[in-house]
Amino acid sequence: MPQIEVSTFASQIFWLIICFATLYYLLSRKALPRVAEILEARQDRIAADLDEAQRMRVAAEAALAEYEAAVAKAQAEAQALLGESQARLQVEAARRQAELDASLAKQIATAEAQIAEARQAALKELRSSTVGVAQAAAEQLAGLKVTKKAAEAALRDVLAEAA
Repeated sequence: MPQIEVSTFASQIFWLIICFATLYYLLSRKALPRVAEILEARQDRIAADLDEAQRMRVAAEAALAEYEAAVAKAQAEAQALLGESQARLQVEAARRQAELDASLAKQIATAEAQIAEARQAALKELRSSTVGVAQAAAEQLAGLKVTKKAAEAALRDVLAEAA
């Protein structure tokens, strides 16, 4: 093995130093600065992306807050309109109820008046019939001729005793 042979050590070390120095020079002057530039550009791009993401997050939060405010405002307006509509409908229902109550009260009063008139007419007819029946009964049973006034007076007396 030529690497282990002592007589070639000096030339091997010489060439090792030359190769190492050349490789060191090429790497330090050419390759590593490019890698450093690439890494720095990458770091700058990542930082810019992070800054952009932060800016977009802040904008999204602002848009969300604006959206929530708009939703809250719309809900408040809807509640106000709903309350207004309910109040208006309650007023309308109360007005219609009052109209219906008045109409029904008028119909009831009219019906009661008609009933009272019919009752009075029926009572008058009943009294008249009763007086006629009393006169006919007195004439046929007792053979007495009773006047209409006397029969009416007798009917009044009987009704007063019954009451």
